[in-house]
Amino acid sequence: MKEKSLELINGNSYLFEEDLTVGVYMNKSNQSAVLIDSGANKEVAKRIDQALKQSGCQVAAIILTHGHKAQLGGVSYFKQKYKQIKVYATSWTAQFMEKRALENWLSGHIPCVTKEHEQSEAADMITDIIPYRDRHLVIDQVSFSIVTLPGHFPGMIGVITPDQVFYCSDAVFGNKTLIKQKLLYYTDVKGARASLRKIAQSKRYAYVVSHGGKCKDIASLVQQHQQLIDETSNYILGLIREQPMTLESIVQKVMNEYQLQNKSAHFALANSIVRSYLTELSDSSKVRATVNDGILQYYARTSAALL
Repeated sequence: MKEKSLELINGNSYLFEEDLTVGVYMNKSNQSAVLIDSGANKEVAKRIDQALKQSGCQVAAIILTHGHKAQLGGVSYFKQKYKQIKVYATSWTAQFMEKRALENWLSGHIPCVTKEHEQSEAADMITDIIPYRDRHLVIDQVSFSIVTLPGHFPGMIGVITPDQVFYCSDAVFGNKTLIKQKLLYYTDVKGARASLRKIAQSKRYAYVVSHGGKCKDIASLVQQHQQLIDETSNYILGLIREQPMTLESIVQKVMNEYQLQNKSAHFALANSIVRSYLTELSDSSKVRATVNDGILQYYARTSAALL
């Protein structure tokens, strides 16, 4: 594989892009680097490390944005190589790192019972817990802004560097992703809407997304996300308005509508997404769930079945 290099965004803020993007802030005063996420695995981490060496820096700290394997898969490599490295994460991310089965549980993994001995990242890989609120985080006298970005995954954060580069993690997806898939992965739709508004209102020099790299027109991208969320929400609500439906029936319709394959992984994905939309629709008093003869069904609030 051809060696990848770091791409300069502004000032000391860079990115390293393969399938996913890793943020890099180089503190040239002491030849150290802060990573925003770690790469999907050890092989990617090695290539990031090599690119930094060519720039005369080595990794001093990692800020993990959330608990997906794609973001934290390279931590073990850097921890083993740099014994004094600092790894920052929210308590949410730390829990998902310690117990990988939690991610399967969150997505409604099939089969439902996950193995307790499933391989997990070591709990002691996190050196510092970041409180889950908007705040500043100082690393080697450099101040980073931590921004809470709920919606895609519990406890997700974004990071703004002193160069005003906003690393948005998976709160926003790039155009290539939006072309390929219209059903976006959210565990909290209400939170996702709030995060999109927060990003749109944040006037920064540049934005970086995990799936898509540097983004020039964040307003347009946010608008596309908001439209897709509205379309999915309206589609699910429209199904329930036609007739009361079970969760599995809604998932079946959604899988067909968005052309997901008949695989357990795709079912688990759709199941998780549908549940997040149903939660928002319920919280906004648009649908109601009732149990009839041992079967959970969703009704539109205007349905005569509720009278």
